[in-house]
Amino acid sequence: MRRWLAAILLLGLGAQGMADPLTDVPSAWADRVAPIPPQRLAELEAATAARIRETRGRLSEMLDRTDISAAELAAVYGRLGALYGAHRMYAGAELALRNALALDPQGFQWAYYAAHIALEQGEPEQALGYLTQAALIDPAYPTLPLRRGEALLGLSRLLEARAAHEQVVAVPDLRAAALYGLAQIDLLERDWAGATEKLREVLLLQPGADAVHYPLGQALIGLGRRDQARAHLDQRGVVKPAYADPLVDELRSLQIGARFHFEEGLAAVKRRDYAAATASFAAGLAEEPANARARTSYARALWISGRRDEAEAALERAVADGPEETLQRFLLAVAQDAADDPASAIAGYRQVLAIDPEHEGALSYLANLSLRRGDYADAAALFERSIAAGAIDMQVFVHYWGALLRAGTGDAVLRDKLLAFDRRFPEPPVFRYLLARLLAHSTEAGVADAARSLEIARQLHDAQPSPPHTELLALTLAANGDFAAAQALQEGLVKMALMAGALGPAVGLEQTAASFRAGRLPKSPWPLRDPMLMPPPADPELAMQNYPAGQPY
Repeated sequence: MRRWLAAILLLGLGAQGMADPLTDVPSAWADRVAPIPPQRLAELEAATAARIRETRGRLSEMLDRTDISAAELAAVYGRLGALYGAHRMYAGAELALRNALALDPQGFQWAYYAAHIALEQGEPEQALGYLTQAALIDPAYPTLPLRRGEALLGLSRLLEARAAHEQVVAVPDLRAAALYGLAQIDLLERDWAGATEKLREVLLLQPGADAVHYPLGQALIGLGRRDQARAHLDQRGVVKPAYADPLVDELRSLQIGARFHFEEGLAAVKRRDYAAATASFAAGLAEEPANARARTSYARALWISGRRDEAEAALERAVADGPEETLQRFLLAVAQDAADDPASAIAGYRQVLAIDPEHEGALSYLANLSLRRGDYADAAALFERSIAAGAIDMQVFVHYWGALLRAGTGDAVLRDKLLAFDRRFPEPPVFRYLLARLLAHSTEAGVADAARSLEIARQLHDAQPSPPHTELLALTLAANGDFAAAQALQEGLVKMALMAGALGPAVGLEQTAASFRAGRLPKSPWPLRDPMLMPPPADPELAMQNYPAGQPY
């Protein structure tokens, strides 16, 4: 295999002069190449930015000369495009590679790189155009059918996409990726059995390709195998089947220095190899020690690896190095929250909110902490701010409602919130369940509605006769005066709890049964520590693994 990029990198590069013919192309080349405005380099590490400036300088010098061939110029435009592409500066990469291809129409690598960059940006039609050009130049390039199949699949041209993937499905090194592509087509065509067979083989070939689990779960649901599907859906990931692609591998090899190590660390996180991730982030930080975002990513990998003391120290260093950044402060506060250090956690969450008043994570976690501590009005206000900031987790809405309830909010407001939340989250029917309890037990005029509460309870129980729904049905029957039926249901729940050895729950269930035997409702349907309405302790593992980082380094 020709190593195009290696040859390009051997070019001597040296910037001369201050003119920038790249943005104002000399007339000799103006009909063949497009201007390339300077790209923003402020967030790149110094060595990478210097290489890009050096390459632009070399191009400027070449464009001003009359003894330069189109092929020579194409090679340096290609190098610039490769550098931009390797560092996700896609606008500059596309322009530079288009110029390289215009100057060197037989340059397979330029068309292929441009297609790769278009696919990375989710532009399948543009990618297909470049791949068509590439195929005219070198139709035997091994991974060309896979790239073409990916573009065709993105355009929903399924017959052509299938044919492209089938071209290489028998090639051992490409089989896993080809099967993965074919399975995507099977899913779109509702061929559940075909997709299941292919995806299972992909996992046998590459067990670490955890992106396979989610589509496999979908295929199993289509076959009616929901229990098997759930096991795969719980393992959903982002690592797709890997395959060697020499040109793309060379493109990635341009990522040197700290950024290269950070990218390697992120790749290791995606495949859940946290030991490798910590090593890569540590290597990058050795070159760029003041990168607070990268140190935060390093801390997260340390934490997940079980090195929690080191992780907290890294977060504290990241806070010192990036005093205006929020992620490291937030994660440190979550760790303090979980360690039962509420004073430090509250201070940390509030420092995050001082920097970003709409930080959804800090608002939600601080609200949960306030609710657990009994600061109900403060918790309700924080939950409301979290929802306004964009929180979409149903549990935030459940705990918000619980905080309103504990804060003494009137039943009419509580009812209206439940109706609104049920429209937003119809399944699972948590808010209908709470609504039935409220309507059955409310003494507020215009809210109490025993008949409606019983109607809701019957619907829920018929759909899923679980113990909570049975207990709700008993409560609503009692609210409608049928204490005998309520008592029978409740006593059945007591027996079930005792048989299961759940003595604590059995005591609470028996207290309610005693109320029904006495012909009255229990004093309150809302136990103070009701687990449905009370958030669990903070889980730093969840935050460390899943809380989004806009810029991980």
